[in-house]
Amino acid sequence: MLGCRIAVCAVIVGALAFGFAGAAEEPHLPPSPTLIGPLHRDSQGQLHVATPGSGNSRALCEKAALCVGNGGRYATLSAALAAAAPGALIEILGGVYHEAADIKVPRVTLRGIGGTPHIDCSGEPLASDKACLFLAAPGITLENLEISGAAQGACISNEPGTGFTLRRIYCHGSREGVVAAGGAITIEDSQFFDNGWTRAAHNADFFGDCTLTVRGSIFRDARLGNEFTSGCRKTEISSSTFSSTQGISELAFPTGGDTLIYRSTIAKGAGSDGETIIAFARDGCTHPGALQLKSVHISNARPIAEIRNYDRCTARPIILDDVSIDGIPPKEIGYITRR
Repeated sequence: MLGCRIAVCAVIVGALAFGFAGAAEEPHLPPSPTLIGPLHRDSQGQLHVATPGSGNSRALCEKAALCVGNGGRYATLSAALAAAAPGALIEILGGVYHEAADIKVPRVTLRGIGGTPHIDCSGEPLASDKACLFLAAPGITLENLEISGAAQGACISNEPGTGFTLRRIYCHGSREGVVAAGGAITIEDSQFFDNGWTRAAHNADFFGDCTLTVRGSIFRDARLGNEFTSGCRKTEISSSTFSSTQGISELAFPTGGDTLIYRSTIAKGAGSDGETIIAFARDGCTHPGALQLKSVHISNARPIAEIRNYDRCTARPIILDDVSIDGIPPKEIGYITRR
């Protein structure tokens, strides 16, 4: 999981640093290697090194990128967006940026480099009164960013129908995490936590005419709302974790939809405020379809918990295929089958 990767990386980096320092003191060890600068990968997949001590932070950025941050051409993300053409690459150097931004440039990519830049919009007017980052053009990609601080909105929201991609996004400390209305949406290797500050606000909330793909991501510790809600016509989730310590539901699909969850983990803590682990078609069947869980592990610590099909999508079951359960077995309510 993402948090574990970061921790492991920190331990490895610390161990390497210790080893380099020790090499100079131990005569039987080879000389300490020359430390090189940070690495980053360009759009062609090639690794580049920024020479340490160059005094030019722009060396971290690709030559064709709009470079944001200390030493870059642009001091703020908003300034870079104002200069960006469709399809542009904006690279944001590690640091904290106190701003919110409307992103209106089609197919633009915002990529954090030299660490994970933090877009902290606390105390700032929200973009379109909705989010720290409001995606108002098609084909936007966000990569390697930490986003927080939307006390009256979301980390990320979109113009209805505009698809987008999130990779290595850390969204937290906002009333809502990601809120999206329609479009083709992909989320990979990302974390959403400490969002969902009301029962109607969630770590992740998707609705409308959307298709959604989630891979390798974590949705955890919503304050009051759901960890994950999808009203999309198609949702596919793989290798992801949904964990509630005080929120309502781990997974909700209120309007049905063709839904597949596989190789994933779902955990309800004893302090969870709601009894539903999975809810399917509670509000109707806007998108007819079945919900299938394949190779999924469910852990439940709440005395009363349930997996519920509200049966509003006629003859469409929740299918439990190779689903393991530990802790207190949840009730299974409605049309649910096992394979």
